[in-house]
Amino acid sequence: MSGQWKLICKLKDVPMSGARLVPRGLAWQELPGVALFRVGEEQVHAVLECADAEPRDSHARRYSVKVEDCKVYLDLDELSAPASKAEAALAGSFGVATRVMAFV
Repeated sequence: MSGQWKLICKLKDVPMSGARLVPRGLAWQELPGVALFRVGEEQVHAVLECADAEPRDSHARRYSVKVEDCKVYLDLDELSAPASKAEAALAGSFGVATRVMAFV
């Protein structure tokens, strides 16, 4: 965890059932997003979106989440890091840039 937090959304924007998807990558990169799941009044889990596995699966890549003042933050370094070797190759020297837009 780097301590560089990116504001993603308000806590109320993460549904109690279902998920909120946070897109990743540059416009030309089709990368899996990060799914936010609310597991309590003020607790949120973040995992890599996966088409072939249950997102809440214990094997899914997890991301650090901070909830503060009813706002949800993700670690910017974790969010920007490639999630796989294939993703790292796709990113090349450009890296993985997040397309996260927060409207708070």
